[in-house]
Amino acid sequence: MTPRVRLEGLTARYPGFSLGPVSLELAAGECLAVLGESGSGKSTLARAAVRLLEPAAVPGGRVWLDGRDLTALPPKELADWRMARFSIGFQNAHGWLNPSLTLGQHLEELLARRYPRAQRAGRAALLAGEVGLEVGDLGLLPRQASGGMVQKTLLALALALDPGFVVLDEPTGALDEVSRRRVLELIRRRAAAGTAFLIVTHDVTVARALCARSCVLYGGRVMELAPTTELLADPRHPYSRGLIRSFPELYPQRDLWGIRPGPGPREGECPFRGRCTQCVPECAAGVPELTGIGPGRQVACVRGGIAAALTARDIAKRFDGRPVLAGASLRLDCGETVALVGPSGVGKSTLAAVLAGFLAPDAGRVLVNGEAADYARLHRTPGGVQLLWQDSFAALDPRFTVERAVAEPGVLAKLWATPDQQHERVVQLLQQVGLDPTPELLARPTGALSGGQAQRVAMARALVLRPAVLVADEPTAQLDASGRANLLRLLKGLQNAEGCALLMVTHDPHAARKIADRVLLLKHGRLEPVDLDRIEQELEDAQ
Repeated sequence: MTPRVRLEGLTARYPGFSLGPVSLELAAGECLAVLGESGSGKSTLARAAVRLLEPAAVPGGRVWLDGRDLTALPPKELADWRMARFSIGFQNAHGWLNPSLTLGQHLEELLARRYPRAQRAGRAALLAGEVGLEVGDLGLLPRQASGGMVQKTLLALALALDPGFVVLDEPTGALDEVSRRRVLELIRRRAAAGTAFLIVTHDVTVARALCARSCVLYGGRVMELAPTTELLADPRHPYSRGLIRSFPELYPQRDLWGIRPGPGPREGECPFRGRCTQCVPECAAGVPELTGIGPGRQVACVRGGIAAALTARDIAKRFDGRPVLAGASLRLDCGETVALVGPSGVGKSTLAAVLAGFLAPDAGRVLVNGEAADYARLHRTPGGVQLLWQDSFAALDPRFTVERAVAEPGVLAKLWATPDQQHERVVQLLQQVGLDPTPELLARPTGALSGGQAQRVAMARALVLRPAVLVADEPTAQLDASGRANLLRLLKGLQNAEGCALLMVTHDPHAARKIADRVLLLKHGRLEPVDLDRIEQELEDAQ
């Protein structure tokens, strides 16, 4: 089908920010959502699509509407087309209205381009009713109107002359729930009549309600383009995943952490590299292009989308002739948190020890970053695999001082060139895990620590080499309720900041629900996915 709208290599350049190139197509009657954080370039894309960039911008690319190139239109013809053949509803509502004209006068002034004087007032009243304004509201000046009224007026202006292509920048941002539903229904009706809509929004529920497809923008580039339902259920770019999992509407039961902070986009490399949880050297070699990964799905990622940090295939283990693991398989993605649950004695700690490389399986394979796990190397090099043991005291030599215990993995890996570098890293890690690195604490034998202190020291030790995969075996089992809450938030916060993949073994369904992106149940030696709402029931059935 010939697209009604084609954005072809759109670019814009400001000091400190570049958009694009962005290429998108919209069919007649299609709504396409543009998602992204503030500063990602959504509003710049909206204005570039209707040729309304500020004079300071350096524009590029083309916009085709019904086979005509808008960039090639003479200024007068472009002005005639604007609002009649294509239009935009802006986000910062008050700034786009004349403060000396009433809301109704704004509508009638635009309607004068197509309707005789006798029809304008009636047409304005009809438009007001469609967007949810009262006729009496049309006599208000912009300064007398609420933000919602002004936003509705801008929507009415965008639709007044029945354009074939409409760009809406945050169309429901200032609206109450009733008004919001009304506006969404109006957009649906106009789309059903053939209007193509580009919907710029930070509200994922708007995208879900209106748009069959969505694109995710970051640093002025499209990171992912996909059917909206598939994007929300299974985002395949690391940025898309972080963005989607930040919406409480989609994850009402889980603590939200957002995307980890880091350096912003840099010229000549992947825009998301500084915040990504799976970057490799190739990410700095150039800006990745959108590449197909399935029907209707594209991502801009040198690794082809979200990559697996650890993969286990058909892991089997027997003790005294009794099968404990019988074909357990899982995939743990980069930057992901997975909770492993199951009744006591079912083999959770056994599986954790196998995955972390401290117990050899009888059968099966473990891959780390796509390669067969070489644990002799992975335990002693940055970006490897580390295990946070259930019994912290058993994992620490009681004769070691805190400083020596934390530093030991880095010493074995020859990580530091000087004692000062080693000391600085130990102090930093102890602060990260919530301990005050006083000289007294650094010199204290680990055998003299409290249970909570030992757990935090073990955590700092596990993070020295910045592992790509951290396996935590019942990390809160020996703590009281307050200690569990504090440690869980600490563990998740560290995992989010460091960007490692986390597999947390737990018997606590509430902790799993709060911290995990996914939950797996170990049952009869195998792993099964568990719905977050059914963890307790699944555990009870597995007893």
